[in-house]
Amino acid sequence: MQKDTKSLISSTFVELLSSKPFDRITIKDIVDACGINRNTFYYYYSDIYDLLEEIFKKELNLILEEHEKTGSYVNGLIRVAHVAYENKKLINNICSSRSYEYLENYMYKACKHIMVDIVSNFATGLVVPDEDVEFIASFYEYAAIGVISEWFRTGMREEPAKFASQLWLIADGMRLALRKSAKRYSELS
Repeated sequence: MQKDTKSLISSTFVELLSSKPFDRITIKDIVDACGINRNTFYYYYSDIYDLLEEIFKKELNLILEEHEKTGSYVNGLIRVAHVAYENKKLINNICSSRSYEYLENYMYKACKHIMVDIVSNFATGLVVPDEDVEFIASFYEYAAIGVISEWFRTGMREEPAKFASQLWLIADGMRLALRKSAKRYSELS
């Protein structure tokens, strides 16, 4: 029963988010639509942001699982783009709210782990200082989130696969930066 109630709250929130901006949805809206009381909501979530973060985490875990299965960053990126595209109305309602910064901050947190993983894999076989790996990952994390945010804000006009393949173009820049770092490090040694 608990899992069903939690799922009901989550799915109801997503339905509401499909029809109106995030900052216009209240806990009262959610509990009324679910037919539960406020205490039940607070049993599972501390606030609406907690609920939104859980939904983001669930999607991120699905994406990371997909990456683990396929081992392909491109496929993972295409999956992310498809999930966003399939939830275009929901994303638009988050983007049009004053709470969009929350989504962006979450994307930065999620992307950091992924970028460090990508850059570390690209650095295999090269002698690159950890601080350079972190810096390169951070640079491309901000670049990727900037491009993704712009894609969201402009209504996701490009098809997901095309958008993901364009975003993946930055991978060559990561490799070049790592080679330059390795060369500089070997010259200093």
